[in-house]
Amino acid sequence: MNRKLQNLLRRIKTEYAFRTLFFASISFSVSIAFGLFNGAQGILYSSIWNGALAAYYVSLAFLRGGVLYQHKKWKARNATEDTEDGKTELLLQAKTYRNSGVVLLFLQISLSVATAQMIFDNQHFTYAGWTIYGAAAYAFTRITVSIIQIKKVRKHENFTLRAIRTANLADAAVSILALQTALLSTFGSEDVNASLFNTITGIAVSLLTVTLGIFAIVDAHKNIRNIQGINQNNG
Repeated sequence: MNRKLQNLLRRIKTEYAFRTLFFASISFSVSIAFGLFNGAQGILYSSIWNGALAAYYVSLAFLRGGVLYQHKKWKARNATEDTEDGKTELLLQAKTYRNSGVVLLFLQISLSVATAQMIFDNQHFTYAGWTIYGAAAYAFTRITVSIIQIKKVRKHENFTLRAIRTANLADAAVSILALQTALLSTFGSEDVNASLFNTITGIAVSLLTVTLGIFAIVDAHKNIRNIQGINQNNG
């Protein structure tokens, strides 16, 4: 194993912030891939369902990419200007966190369209054969880890990490909705009202996404005011 790979694995294991940003970069690429795939499907089959999913994943990629871009931009600025103004960095992070909340609210629009198509046009996610069991394990692991991490990140005064963890929780909730539609389609019977269950879960996921977006905006705004107050006092 070469030294670069060893160093990468060491940082992933020991550095919480680096680990969060590293996996956020992977999630960004996955969101782009899903967005392009569903966009192509939407055009090919004139499907509003796939078009809405494409908009959702592109919005999610925009959110993650924006956070990562701002983080990289600040690090580059630090490297070239040799600045150690921690309060300025926190202020920029908090503004990025606030913007991520705004994007989450816009993301909810595409999610609502996809949910409506799922309910009224009987659209659903599908998994081939036994892969549905793997998808189930993955979805429940994601939602569990995301809930744990959203609590853990509150202990860190790093708003970039808060923005990423908030986006991850919203995305994990959608994966649970996707799994439910697939399970009801695969194993459901005529006695089970799949539309009702999908409606309830769809509304719950939508409300969670909106709540996360609003909370991010309010939390960021409060911290921006605190940081600006500290800077003015120091000035």
